[in-house]
Amino acid sequence: MQLANVNNLKKYYGDRLLLDIDKFEIIKGDKIGIVGENATGKTTLIKILIGEVKADEGSYYLTDSYSYISQREEVCEIEGNGKLKGIFNVPAEYNDYLSGGEKIKMRIVKALEENKSLIIADEPTSNLDVESVKLLNKMFKKYKGTLLIISHDRNFLDDLCNKIIEIEGGKLTLYNGNYSEYINQKEENRRVSEREYNKYIHEKARLEKVILEKEVLRDRIKKAPKGMGPSEAKTIKMGDQRGKKNIDNNIKSIKNRIDHLEVKEKPKERKEIIINIVPSMKLNSKYPIQIKAFKIYVKDKLLINDVNLKIKEGRKIALIGENGCGKTTLLKYIVNNNNDKVKISSTVKIGYFDQCQSILDDDKSILENIKKDSSYDETFIRINLSEFGFKDKSVYKKVGDLSGGERVKIGLCKVILSDNNILILDEPTNYLDIKSIEALENALRNTDKTIVLVSHDIRFISNICNYIIEIKDKGLHEFDGNYSSYLEHNNNEEFDSNKKKCEDELLVLKNKLTEVISRLSLEVNEEKKEQLDLEYKDLLNEIKKIK
Repeated sequence: MQLANVNNLKKYYGDRLLLDIDKFEIIKGDKIGIVGENATGKTTLIKILIGEVKADEGSYYLTDSYSYISQREEVCEIEGNGKLKGIFNVPAEYNDYLSGGEKIKMRIVKALEENKSLIIADEPTSNLDVESVKLLNKMFKKYKGTLLIISHDRNFLDDLCNKIIEIEGGKLTLYNGNYSEYINQKEENRRVSEREYNKYIHEKARLEKVILEKEVLRDRIKKAPKGMGPSEAKTIKMGDQRGKKNIDNNIKSIKNRIDHLEVKEKPKERKEIIINIVPSMKLNSKYPIQIKAFKIYVKDKLLINDVNLKIKEGRKIALIGENGCGKTTLLKYIVNNNNDKVKISSTVKIGYFDQCQSILDDDKSILENIKKDSSYDETFIRINLSEFGFKDKSVYKKVGDLSGGERVKIGLCKVILSDNNILILDEPTNYLDIKSIEALENALRNTDKTIVLVSHDIRFISNICNYIIEIKDKGLHEFDGNYSSYLEHNNNEEFDSNKKKCEDELLVLKNKLTEVISRLSLEVNEEKKEQLDLEYKDLLNEIKKIK
């Protein structure tokens, strides 16, 4: 059953052809992930389908039975107290004090409870905590309808999708399989294209060389020598002409072969993004940031009780925890440095990226925004902006006119090029395309700067961070190691806890069994002995289950 289709669709922005899609359809049961660089038209395609944006050419259809989870933080009310509301720990009602993660949860629950045939989701994992992403993954897997999802979360796309659509240069390409399979297919397609192109170029060059050799041979054929008799001269001349004609025919035949070679286009060169984080200014402290005996509230609600924290120089810290647990609030206390419980070394200069990109001025150009807090010259700034895709006149665009992903890139570029020695990054991958995420990942992994990072992207923090701080049960739980080791540690702790619980239960059951055996040996009443025998067998079964 077809839930959506697109035919010969074109969408322009000014003179730029943003989308040029020949054919695309959504079939019942599809779990489709849409990927592509920022500003390639992913969200625009969705908005065309749901009727928020008009296409310039083409036809398209979308079923009426769909729900839409948008990036926008619009007011979202959920009727009743459904089961999903409790599972996702969604607030009772919408208010401005909710975190970004709590707001997106409300939109997700609303879409799932509507139970339509199709869910269209634009970056649904953005701002969610790690556990909520895992939960969303499970709920989407259980959902019996069809999914169309824009996402930058590689693990999410791997676990969930059976098809990947890539939008590049306005064109849409469909790949069967999950994200990793899409990457493998794309790489294999590229290798095949390169082989075919090289084979074509080699054969063309070989034939062109043969033509040159034959032309040289033809031009060497001499006329009859002077003083030779007319009869001999005529014979030589005729031979010369026949030879030249044969060579010309050969040349013509080879040129014809070249013309009939199947032309293979040279594959586009892969433009790698290289993010340059300049070496850190010296920190003259082993623990440049320290917090002692500090409680964190939002209004009257206690978020974190008794914060005691030392941030060691050179550490790359992942700050994790449920939405609304106080991660962003803790970061803001550090950045603002207006509480006597927060001690920050005088040599510390913080580069802070927040979820709202509040460091950006929407009314100023990209270049003006970056130059404002940077000591680097315009040439160096432009080099770095070009890595994010902003070249030539595009640096004069107003920040207010940029897409969500483009804003994130400019915010990151501004932080990276400011004068700092500690990076505090709150959800830096939100709305970034995967190519940019991988470039940022590589830059943060290789920098010598101290980093405190909040992210829901498991693969991102796993590849960067060497220290984990989890906010849980209103406390900070620290672990010296990467995220994979942290999970293993937690699983071992859980195993040990369960093992201790089982051992305690086993001891109780064995004591009961001893008591029953003792009573059986003394009991003379047959009816009571029968009851004790049944109890004995039940206890044995319980012990076997635990063992």
